[in-house]
Amino acid sequence: VLKEEMESSDSFMRNMATKMFGKFEKYWSEFSTIMAIATILDPRYKYQFAEWAYKKVYGDSYGIELSLFKEKLFALYGEYTKNSQGSSQSPYPSSSNAQGTLNKESQSNLFMQDFDQYSSHEFESISKSELEMYLEESKLPRVEVFDVLGYWRTNEGRYPLLSKMARDILTIPLSIVASESVFSIGGRVLDAFHSSLKPDIVEGVICLRDWLFGQALMPSQINLDEICGDVINMGLNDNEDGQHQSKSATGSGFG
Repeated sequence: VLKEEMESSDSFMRNMATKMFGKFEKYWSEFSTIMAIATILDPRYKYQFAEWAYKKVYGDSYGIELSLFKEKLFALYGEYTKNSQGSSQSPYPSSSNAQGTLNKESQSNLFMQDFDQYSSHEFESISKSELEMYLEESKLPRVEVFDVLGYWRTNEGRYPLLSKMARDILTIPLSIVASESVFSIGGRVLDAFHSSLKPDIVEGVICLRDWLFGQALMPSQINLDEICGDVINMGLNDNEDGQHQSKSATGSGFG
């Protein structure tokens, strides 16, 4: 929609869409990775949705961007794996001790020793990470009301590391400051000449503007500068009256 409006014959819409598109590009380039990972961790969408979305956003060059994103996804999961291995201690005997016990028990049986080595190598070659197993599973039905965090809480036993990663990612609040600033009217009230307005005066000016424009009046019929000036003068007069009364009270007290 923004790209279409950037080609609009209306100069006002064209300029607004150009500014909004610039902010959107900055917003997307900074937050696309974490948003895509959060989408993948929703079992209703998974990796297929990210692949589809990257095609829509990047067009023919989506393959390169998608590969970079996939590397970041698995690198992030790798960090959780490293932290888990460094901080957790298994209650079970170490694999080296267990292997030593097995070797002692099977020293008299060379045939079974050969089987043990084969099965151990075969298991290591086909073992998959929690992330890979999760991505290979089928997506859940796409329903509007779905507790994603509840899903990971339920499946924490199956995916202990991935559930921790999902909890950290899905609880990140998304900031909309970059997009919201396009529609902000604060700059029209607070400028180089009105930079010392008190909060209650600013609130009054903005509320008054909403009330006036809410009456289906055209902007050309409203002189917002005059209204803002009247509100500011009212605030200044109140301050002067308050200071005058304070001085009078102080003088009478000493008299």
